[in-house]
Amino acid sequence: MHAPRSAEQIVPTALPHPSLQQLVAWPVGCKVGESPVWHRSEAALYWIDVRAPHLLRLDPQTGELSRWQLPEVVGALALCGDSHAWLALQHRLVQIDLLTGKLHEVAVVDHVAENRLNDGKVSPSGQWFVFGSMDDRAEKQATGALYRASANGAIVQIHDGLVVANGIAWNREGTTIYFSDSARGQLYMAPWDEESGGMGTPRILAWLDEKAGRPDGGMVDSQGIYWSAGVSAAVLNRIDPVGHVIERICMPCLAPTMCAFGGRDAGRIFVTSLVRPQWKSPGPMEGALFEFRSPVPGVWPSSLGDRPLMLSS
Repeated sequence: MHAPRSAEQIVPTALPHPSLQQLVAWPVGCKVGESPVWHRSEAALYWIDVRAPHLLRLDPQTGELSRWQLPEVVGALALCGDSHAWLALQHRLVQIDLLTGKLHEVAVVDHVAENRLNDGKVSPSGQWFVFGSMDDRAEKQATGALYRASANGAIVQIHDGLVVANGIAWNREGTTIYFSDSARGQLYMAPWDEESGGMGTPRILAWLDEKAGRPDGGMVDSQGIYWSAGVSAAVLNRIDPVGHVIERICMPCLAPTMCAFGGRDAGRIFVTSLVRPQWKSPGPMEGALFEFRSPVPGVWPSSLGDRPLMLSS
């Protein structure tokens, strides 16, 4: 199976902001933008549009935007070597050849019919892809879980009882993993063993309600501060390791979904956003991709495995 690719040129719009420097909006028109990851050797950003469903790539220097049309809803992205990536589709992981668009199935994951896979990150050493699942119905139940995939495609469930698994990130040392249950507004942290891929007992770090910004995607900066996309409150919340919200950054969109470091020296931050189906007349900033100069030193993202799984054609 192939994922057809299209390309276009887009131009960013500069936006004024009281605290963010060099803020621009890229008019990418996503339904549910998620999972931004910076590709260092290409100097390009990859991310997904969950409901389109698309894999996207932006070269910020040229404004070239590429889209791969995917066969089903997509929940997460993991770079896998220079020319491949893993995608968490509805119930399975697939590998995409970024040069040809060819898709290969890696593993079937979640067998709960009402669920879909949602959110995921590569661990600091690149050994593990941790991703989650969620109940995709309007009336959601706690049928979601967290999974750990190794570079050989082996899948292990490491946590369950979540409604909407989200917010996966690690501290820089790889000793703590963060994740959230967006439906409940709970942000968790747990001990993490990077060598074995083992997670200790999670504890709730913070509660974030609708007004504070329910926790969607997240990342950790070089100062050990967790950035949470407050999808219900148009903010990015910066949360310290004891659970205090030390900064709320207002965003020019209603529903930011995830942030990621990128650009030269990891000095830029990219933020995806979504458009809710019930919005009758969404503004031009909804579903856009935002980029701004990072106020703190950045952290480079990891790619899956030193010798990632390459499936035969």
